Amino acid sequence: MPTCALRATGTVAILRGRPYAQAAPLVRALYAGGVRLAEVTADSPDAFETVAKLRKIWDGKMYIGSGTITDEHRCACALKAGAQFIVMPNYRSEVVSLCQRNGILVLPGVFTPSEIQAALAQGCEYVKLFPAGRMGPGYIRDILSPLRGAKIVAVGGISADNAPQYYAAGAAGVGVGGSLGALADADDWDGVVQQAQRLVSAFCARPAKE
Repeated sequence: MPTCALRATGTVAILRGRPYAQAAPLVRALYAGGVRLAEVTADSPDAFETVAKLRKIWDGKMYIGSGTITDEHRCACALKAGAQFIVMPNYRSEVVSLCQRNGILVLPGVFTPSEIQAALAQGCEYVKLFPAGRMGPGYIRDILSPLRGAKIVAVGGISADNAPQYYAAGAAGVGVGGSLGALADADDWDGVVQQAQRLVSAFCARPAKE
C-alpha cells in the first residue's frame, strides 16, 4: 500500500513535465535507489496516460500517483487512470473526500496551521507542506509544537542534501522533484540512484519522535 511505502521510505519522487519516454527511465532509476512512490504531475504531457502505463509496468513494485491535483475533475481523471495516491498543491475538501471514498491515500497541500488542522479534522493522515523550502525546517518545528499529531511531508526545494534538516525538525517525509529531474536531464542515472538512496537513508536515520 502507498501508505506503508511512505512510512517505510519517507520519499515521494515528483515527475513534473515529463512525457512517458522521459518518465520511464527515471522511475527505473528511482526504484533501483529504493524509492517506492513516484508522482506524475497532472501538468505533464499526457499525464494520465503516463500514469496508466507506469502503473501497468510497475504494479506490485512501485506506487504510481498523480500530483498537481487541484480539483475534483483532475482527481477523477487520475483515479480512472489508476493513480494509487493523490498529491495536491492546495487543500480542497471535496478532493480529499473523493479520495477517501475510493480508499486512496491523499496528501493535501497546506501552508498554515489552520489548513493543517482542517486536513487533520477531515481524516488526512499526511499533509504536504508546500512550499516548504521558502520557510525552512524551522517552520515545521514551530508548527509541530502545537500540532504534534501532524505528519508533514515537506515539498519545495528539498533534496538529499537538506532532507536531514527537515527530518531533524520533525518532518514525516519529503517530496523531491527538481534535484532528481536535473540529474535525469543530464542522463546521470547513477546520480539518480545515489540520490534516491541518500533520501531513503536520511529518512531511516531520522531522529526518533519524543
